[in-house]
Amino acid sequence: MSHTDLHPADNDWHPADIIAAIRKQELTLTELAIQNGLPNRACQTAIRKPHKKAEEVIASQLGLHPMQIWPSRYHSNGKRKRFLHSQMVAEKHDVYTQTCAFSKPKETQKCLSSMSNK
Repeated sequence: MSHTDLHPADNDWHPADIIAAIRKQELTLTELAIQNGLPNRACQTAIRKPHKKAEEVIASQLGLHPMQIWPSRYHSNGKRKRFLHSQMVAEKHDVYTQTCAFSKPKETQKCLSSMSNK
């Protein structure tokens, strides 16, 4: 049975299937990230959240295009959907502004700056 049988084109692979496919190659997601110059947890993050470079590394290791693993993150022509990152940034900004709800704009900006450095 192939992965396309297990995962219809309109569904992303289950995270456990991605991990298993990498483990079958006697690698961990952490090792794969390090070998490709990424932060230790980048590939682990990519199986649940968009992370372009880590998606490419995982897919390449499996001999696939990232769209075959995460069709929800790509257009049908294979180009990556841009709104995913923008949406994540917007959500993060909303959290920051809710946390930094000061009456003075300069104080809010200082709070936002300090949180973005974390």
